[in-house]
Amino acid sequence: MRATRTTRLSRDTIVNAALTFLDREGWDALTINALANQLGTKGPSLYNHVHSLDDLRRTVRMRVIDDIISMLNRVGEGRTRDDAVIAMASAYRSYAHHHPGRYSAFTRMPFGDDDPEYSAATKAAAAPVIEVLASFGLEGEQAFYAALEFWSALHGFVLLEMTGVMDDVDTDAVFTDMLLRLASGMERREA
Repeated sequence: MRATRTTRLSRDTIVNAALTFLDREGWDALTINALANQLGTKGPSLYNHVHSLDDLRRTVRMRVIDDIISMLNRVGEGRTRDDAVIAMASAYRSYAHHHPGRYSAFTRMPFGDDDPEYSAATKAAAAPVIEVLASFGLEGEQAFYAALEFWSALHGFVLLEMTGVMDDVDTDAVFTDMLLRLASGMERREA
């Protein structure tokens, strides 16, 4: 079903529409023509603002990374240790559930160094978590590895939850227990 075009096209309008499209239809369904249809126009009109589907997808991924970094910074601000870990992890989990298509874009990204700006953005996504881990006395490489462990646990949990593997489980209780175990591990690592 084609939408009636009511807004003037711009790169920002197209990217915002792509973010909404992702959450409704998913990463694999995002094409120039499908997005143009949602916007009430034809595919070639979008090429006045985005160079290609790859350009659009890269821009969407960069926006999602920025959104996640901003969210983690906001919820982690002024918090330390267990309080920060629980707040940031809960916000991350909530983001994944409220924006499943965007989350898919975030987790499907290639981590290669063929795009230095993109690689820098993906590494920057760990910065808010590393900052919180400093409250446990972790620094440098130790904090970076702990941030990877933190993200791995969250991502694994979210994927299991979203795919229905834990439908018969009190996921909130399991999630909280997992976070407290992670935080406890940070404390032991510090010692």
